[in-house]
Amino acid sequence: MRHQLPLPSEDDGFRVPGMLLVRTGDDDAVWDDVLTRMGELPGMQGPPGHEPETDAGTNTSPPRRLIVAHDPAWRGASLKEVTAALAQPGIWMPDLVLLTDERTARNPQTRPLLAFGRGDGGDDGDLHDFWITPRQAAMTYLVLHQPSVYFAVGHFAKRAPNEPDRQAGEGEELTEDHLPNPVGTAMETLTAPPRYTRPARELPVLSHETDLLVRTDFTDDAAWTALVQAVSHAEYLDTGEDCSDRVRFVDDPAFTGATPEQVMAQVLAAPEEEDRIVADVVLIADATTLHEPQRRVLVVPMRDDIGLTFRVDPDLAGSMLLNLGISSQDIDDYRDANAR
Repeated sequence: MRHQLPLPSEDDGFRVPGMLLVRTGDDDAVWDDVLTRMGELPGMQGPPGHEPETDAGTNTSPPRRLIVAHDPAWRGASLKEVTAALAQPGIWMPDLVLLTDERTARNPQTRPLLAFGRGDGGDDGDLHDFWITPRQAAMTYLVLHQPSVYFAVGHFAKRAPNEPDRQAGEGEELTEDHLPNPVGTAMETLTAPPRYTRPARELPVLSHETDLLVRTDFTDDAAWTALVQAVSHAEYLDTGEDCSDRVRFVDDPAFTGATPEQVMAQVLAAPEEEDRIVADVVLIADATTLHEPQRRVLVVPMRDDIGLTFRVDPDLAGSMLLNLGISSQDIDDYRDANAR
């Protein structure tokens, strides 16, 4: 008989978005590796030794929760058993559920997690199960409060469904060669992979009413001014229109030294308006941007390849934001070979 999962009661009024991570494997080293890759995520509840010192439920952070279930009673649990436990009435329902699995232990490079969540349509959408890496799961957690996350979950399910790419032949054992690569494989192989850490101070919330360019380096005011001018006066396509009124330039010393993950965690989606065109990315001007001659800005995706960053030239930033906002192009049209 398995114990109840450590889930809080159903939220009254506003629903808090979040994630459930269940340990179903026996290997302590594998479990600790998964937690290390996921980082010091805000709103994390358990296990001891991995919780942030400060909870993300402050007045300056979007509300979210990550429940980590590491009860030995759930070792060896199946996806079906976890799903059944979540069918109990009166409990909070996570947006995304992650399970360690035998495949997690077999693959030290990517540590795939078996995940399930709802795709397009939120609570009314179909339930999808798929494979995802710990770092990609962590980046997705940081934007679970964004409306577009349901599209991302549906996209994940298409890319890495919980079923073999091909059937094993007669007498052939099912191996890794038959399974799809988990979503986020590229993140796990980077020399400097994304990882959320606690900021040194509370960061302001950023409203995504317009596209955002956030300054995180404050050592060269002249370089920042030149960057703002370059982005502002880069023409949108061939219209002759600049983007100075379409991008909010965040010049707030509170973001000094903030990492891309810390910035993306602070972005709140504004109420939808028919005449507003906003891309599902945030631009960052970090030390590399302001100190290199090309002034390339860092692009942080928050819908496709969430958190897998790349850089673009400032004179391309405006047209990129417009094309992403109206869905005439996608991230892959702009991503280059150099992550970060």
